[in-house]
Amino acid sequence: MVGYFLLSFLSFCFFTIVFNIVAIAQVSAQQPSSQVVQQEEVIPTPTIYTAPSNTLSNQTNQVSLPTPTPTLSKTQQVFGASTQKQTITATPVPPTETPIPTDLPTATPTQAPQPIITTSTDLETLFSKYSSQYSVSEDELKKIANCESGFNSASDTGTYAGMFQFSAGTWASIRGTMGADGNPDLRKNPEEAIKTAGFMLARGQQNAWPNCH
Repeated sequence: MVGYFLLSFLSFCFFTIVFNIVAIAQVSAQQPSSQVVQQEEVIPTPTIYTAPSNTLSNQTNQVSLPTPTPTLSKTQQVFGASTQKQTITATPVPPTETPIPTDLPTATPTQAPQPIITTSTDLETLFSKYSSQYSVSEDELKKIANCESGFNSASDTGTYAGMFQFSAGTWASIRGTMGADGNPDLRKNPEEAIKTAGFMLARGQQNAWPNCH
């Protein structure tokens, strides 16, 4: 009887221990999932903060500002109040050499053109007429008239007058030899002056105009 009781007690203890072991094992097996659940509950949900409307407006205005075009200056102002200094080093550009043409014609020295004595049509007729009448050089007559007065019949220095600058005494003397009117006012008459000069050249009186030879 005592043995039966002892056996029953031991069996009870054995099953109690086994039951406790199994219970502990089950608790141990369930503990990780509980911890996971507990950790998921502990992690806070991130909160998304919304900026105030005026801040967003300021940011929008700042972003929409036009970017100033950089200029070639040593100091630039970028984005309003923010100032940046930028040094620009200009790369020197070598000047383009203009080719010198080598096929230009070589200038040859020429003699200075001789002055061409031009007179009016009426004077040309008179010079031709009286050079033929007295058989003297028309060019010589024109040369003296151009030298003395520039073909100016009204030229008057007070002592000498007319195209050939006759003095009053010479005019009266030559005109007397010609048998013509010796009025000194006729010195300014182109035809009478050319006629008288042609007469003098025909008589070999070129020295009457020493500065014009």
